[in-house]
Amino acid sequence: MKFIKNTSWEEVFEGWRGREASDPGWIECATKVKGWPDWESWRKFSAEQIQADKREWQIFKIEDVMKEIPNMLVGPFTGWQSRHENINNFTFADLLENPEQAEFWRNHAKIKSLITNFPSPTEFIGLIREDVGKIVCLEGHHRATAVALARKEGVKIEFSKQPTIALARLAVDELGILDEVLKRGSANQASS
Repeated sequence: MKFIKNTSWEEVFEGWRGREASDPGWIECATKVKGWPDWESWRKFSAEQIQADKREWQIFKIEDVMKEIPNMLVGPFTGWQSRHENINNFTFADLLENPEQAEFWRNHAKIKSLITNFPSPTEFIGLIREDVGKIVCLEGHHRATAVALARKEGVKIEFSKQPTIALARLAVDELGILDEVLKRGSANQASS
């Protein structure tokens, strides 16, 4: 990865908003599945759980996309963590080592679409775990799965522009945050 610039959480969140906030699928997930009034309330809650606004953020260019993205750790979200036994400690490549998972994602319409038409430019959001030096993906799971699956199957993805990633550090004494986020989930408990 190559450092590009320092940034703020506000800028990172604006990019996230641009990628998701008008997507009907994400709006439905936020409102009907998670019980929030809108996309922004849902995603801001997730950001608060990791104290995103209190962290120092930087933007990096992902130079070796087909290697670096599959080696990111899957983020602390129930729908993703339920797919592997090594909770909060498996990569997208690890996920696809399970034949059932590989088959599921191989036939997933969104993943197929991303492999053939990867969004460019695009940015991921993650935290660098200081205990192991690996990146935990916070936003971009479907794109990361598409890249990992393409690599596994020897399919070339055309990147007209190298993806970037917004990163902040997660200190060793903060690792419990990942377990807390997973345990709490992102549903609006006030609406249940």
